[in-house]
Amino acid sequence: MWLLLYFRRLFVKKPNRKLNWSVDDFEWGMKWAKSQPHPFNKWKTLWDYLYSPRCESVEILNEINKRII
Repeated sequence: MWLLLYFRRLFVKKPNRKLNWSVDDFEWGMKWAKSQPHPFNKWKTLWDYLYSPRCESVEILNEINKRII
């Protein structure tokens, strides 16, 4: 899994600003979160930790913004 995360980090830039509530920013945040490790499980990504079908995109972007800055 760490090899996959490494390759994703090569192609996805870390957001250098706070992400707004737009489709482009959500996709950028999603790609970035998929390239970061899970806080507790080494076999998952940060996106697995943040994403839940019950959560709205606004809540997910808020959590991503907390981890970026």
